[in-house]
Parts: sequence; C-alpha cells; structure tokens
Amino acid sequence: MLRAGLLALLAAASSACGPGDRTAQQALLPYIEAVQQEDLDALFCLSAGAADAPELGATREERRAAFGEWARDRYERYLEGRDTGRVEVDGHGIVLVKLFSLGRGTFYSILGAREVAESAIEVDTRLRFGYAGLDLSRLSPGTTFYLCGAPPGRVHPVVVPARHEEVGFEVLESITVRWTMVRLDAGTGCPDRWAVVSAEPLDETLVTESIVWEF
Repeated sequence: MLRAGLLALLAAASSACGPGDRTAQQALLPYIEAVQQEDLDALFCLSAGAADAPELGATREERRAAFGEWARDRYERYLEGRDTGRVEVDGHGIVLVKLFSLGRGTFYSILGAREVAESAIEVDTRLRFGYAGLDLSRLSPGTTFYLCGAPPGRVHPVVVPARHEEVGFEVLESITVRWTMVRLDAGTGCPDRWAVVSAEPLDETLVTESIVWEF
C-alpha cells in the first residue's frame, strides 16, 4: 500500500550530509522501539510514506486510521506466520523487527551507513542471534519458544518436552539487514525524523549453525 509513496520520497528527498554510525544508530532505535511497543502513533511518523500518503486519506486523521489498520495487519501476519513456521518477509520493518526480536534480545551492530540519494541513506546492520548461549533449563514443560531458521522467515516453534529429550535445529547464527531510511522535515503532526522506507535481510550474508538442546 505504501510502496509508491516510498519511492517518491527517495526521489524527492531534500539535501543532507552523509551519516556516521552514531547517526544511523540514533535513526534506527526509535523505530525498533516503536515496533516492539506497538506504538502506532510513533510508527505513523517513523514509517516513510505514511503521514503524507494521499492514498491513505485526505486528512491526517484518515491517514492515521488507515495506517493503523495496515500496521495491525502486519502484526497479525507475523503472529500467524510464527505459529505456522513461515513468516512472510515483505520488505517492511514491522514484521522483520518482530521476527528477529530486535530490541528484545538479538544483538546487532552497525556495519556502515551511506547516502544513496539526497537525505536518503542505507544502513547495514549485522544481527547475531546467540541461540547457542540460551539457558532453557528454567523453562517449564509445555513452554513454546521460537527460533529463526533459513531462509529468512523460517521459524522453528519449539515446545519444551515433559521428559528427557534431545531437540535440534539448524538456526540462524547471523545475518545482515539493509535498512533504507529518509530524512523528513517536521509536518503533518510529526517532528523532524529519520523514517524507515524498507528493511531487507540479505540472503547472501546469512550464516547458520546446528544446535541441540537436552531437556
């Protein structure tokens, strides 16, 4: 729904200097936090193409309501896919942040940030999942936890067994995610901010590992 507006934003962005890693981190954090807190008001401003998208409505209130429906649908798609073992990675950040547990345990670092258009940047982040270091001994039988596998979007739901058992999976050890972001001026009730255009896992960068747990 927002794709055409995102491309237009990239083409028409105003001038700015290329960012450093600190700027990239400051640009990403508010978006990641808003996704995890399901703060739709913040996401409305931090999602490029939403606040000024005419296809969402003639007024800010109409656009905010339409965006809210769109965002809630992304959360629901994530939950449905997680429970069935396959989440559709659609290029938008909401599903990816939830899938990879960004801001909720998965470690990431900034590999680099570069200007790709006036006031538009690409930020590469390296995600490390750390599944091998998980302590599952305190989880009660019947507890379900979720592991990301390959290709991106594959999810292994794991249920803690009631008796001694070995459980093993091929899971993601690390992957690079490329974020495209645009700098937007204050307006339509939003402050100056970096807004996310897209978030894409780079398949060629993924590394997997085999892990076996004993319960």
